[in-house]
Amino acid sequence: MALTPGSHPELFAQKKSRKAEVTVQNPSNSPSVLRHKETGRAQADAQTQSITTVPVIANGEAQKIPAFENPDNWIREDLWVETEFDTDGDGRHDRMHVGVTRPKQTDTEGLKLPVVYESSPYFAGTAGNNRDYFWNVRHELNAVPDKHIYPPQIERRGERPVISNSQVKAWVPYGFAVVHSSAPGTGLSQGCPTIGTRIEALAPKAVIDWLNGRAKGYTTPDGNEEVKAYWATGKVGMIGTSYNGTIPFAAATTGVEGLEAIIPVAPNTSYYHYYRS
Repeated sequence: MALTPGSHPELFAQKKSRKAEVTVQNPSNSPSVLRHKETGRAQADAQTQSITTVPVIANGEAQKIPAFENPDNWIREDLWVETEFDTDGDGRHDRMHVGVTRPKQTDTEGLKLPVVYESSPYFAGTAGNNRDYFWNVRHELNAVPDKHIYPPQIERRGERPVISNSQVKAWVPYGFAVVHSSAPGTGLSQGCPTIGTRIEALAPKAVIDWLNGRAKGYTTPDGNEEVKAYWATGKVGMIGTSYNGTIPFAAATTGVEGLEAIIPVAPNTSYYHYYRS
């Protein structure tokens, strides 16, 4: 199912009539955490507040909105969404590192927007493609492969709150929020990485559940201060290329409510060939 700016006008949903008080630091200056504190006064003020900037659909396509175009007016925040699994065996549910990019009108005008979501094991950087780092899969069945050498320590790429800048210029100006998450055990996400397991389906499911108010998000990986996706309509489209395009398939198999469309570009469709090539 194709997903482009303007396609799927059904992703646009109702407007919101409440406001959150937000403190933001410029990500270009130092790492920051966006903290949300909804107060009774903010909620009361929002009841008399009108939305003046809205997404526009014309001829079945979302239109670029000048008020959404300037990146300086976007809110960049990060958080950790709690999952239902514990892959590292520490007795606590793993939390996924999630980044959000959205127009400021989601706070100043109480606007609610649909989400374009990309998850990846690569956002924080990789060890490269040196074959000496990999297990040699060309051996007899049940034979013990030769040991491989371990790559040097990988320094995380990027600074909080930004996980990735992919998709943001293509979607935010058209009235979408963009969400990124690092796969389990990668970047600042907790847990251990797996390949082709149920975990790879449950991790993005947790993020979509958070966008719909069914899962909890926190300002830190171990703290208890919650973050809510009050700015989201709950309608989500997933996108990605290669392995990032495989993860939407996994999420879709869960039947999670709110995942309205996926566009897997050149995804992995055969784990046998993936491992043996």
